[in-house]
Amino acid sequence: MILLKSENRGRWRKIVLAIVLIFSVGIVSAISKKERDSILNLPMFKKDDLLKYELKGDLISLLNDVGEDRSYHKCKLTSLNERNTDHPVLDVKVKTRGNFRRRKQNCNFPPLRFKFSHKESTGTVFEGQSKLKYVSHCQSLNESYEQHTIEEYLIYKMYNLVSDHSYRTRLLQMSFVDVNTNDTLVKYGFFIEDKDDVATRCGKSVLNFKNIKQYDILRKNMVMLSLFQLMIGNSDWDVSRLHNIDILAVSENSIPMVVPFDFDWSGIINHDYYTLSPKISPDAKYKRMYKGMNWGDEDLEAAFEDFRELKMLFLKIITDCEYLKDENKNRLVAYIEEFYQLIGSKKDVRNEIVKKSQKLPSNK
Repeated sequence: MILLKSENRGRWRKIVLAIVLIFSVGIVSAISKKERDSILNLPMFKKDDLLKYELKGDLISLLNDVGEDRSYHKCKLTSLNERNTDHPVLDVKVKTRGNFRRRKQNCNFPPLRFKFSHKESTGTVFEGQSKLKYVSHCQSLNESYEQHTIEEYLIYKMYNLVSDHSYRTRLLQMSFVDVNTNDTLVKYGFFIEDKDDVATRCGKSVLNFKNIKQYDILRKNMVMLSLFQLMIGNSDWDVSRLHNIDILAVSENSIPMVVPFDFDWSGIINHDYYTLSPKISPDAKYKRMYKGMNWGDEDLEAAFEDFRELKMLFLKIITDCEYLKDENKNRLVAYIEEFYQLIGSKKDVRNEIVKKSQKLPSNK
């Protein structure tokens, strides 16, 4: 066997990655400006004001349908916003989704997936949406879970400031009404932009292939994402396993970019079911774990500067949220401030990031 020099290894890796992209994405057709603009102009994610809706159906059957072979359940979705009186009721199909939060021992109210009729949704806030994920409150009798749902929504809004390659979200106050009992439950939740719409909006396609490494991703995109996950205390993600990560690519020859989702296991939220990674020492100064690569001093410092410029905007998203309690706001702000203390200390950066991160291959 002939051992390749480092520059040749790098060249061959790029060739292999290109082949992977061809077979995973296919020959990607160019996304037109018209297609991208059509996504940007859809009403659901153009505004941030609170939506109020009532979902009525056989909710007991829906919420109990959490096995592997789940079905869609017919429901009525009624607008409770006065401005939407022209189209007050939509026939929708809803089913439970998720993995951890779909199990009854973890959540008595699982996340949902909505399917919309193109004909019925025209002229409503759901126009152009065929399917949307809905993030629920998990536990109906514990008020803290509803607050944590709002906190996760705010994390998505914060990451929107970091990158356009991110999921847009819309907060709702949903009244869940069981058609058989008329029992009603009113809780905050939010819709998440469809994955294919994110890709189209960014002029890319979704790449469904595992084992791509962090250093194969566009550098700045990957550095900022890994530091954002550190800021919110989230280690529940992995690029190579596509765990809570989507990968987008322009074409078979382009450098991929990553989009994160599912932040409920973040330390900043601190759900009752959240546990520290066993890799984090109980007496650690920071109860966070950095999962990015050792990108080097130049890339890290440039990213730190970007985060410093974003700090006040991050905090404003939290403090301006009228649906979050003051005690929750204070806790989130304190958690964010601790991250800025970390990146402001060369010693802590060395101990918490540089020393605990995997080194880049020599040809990277």
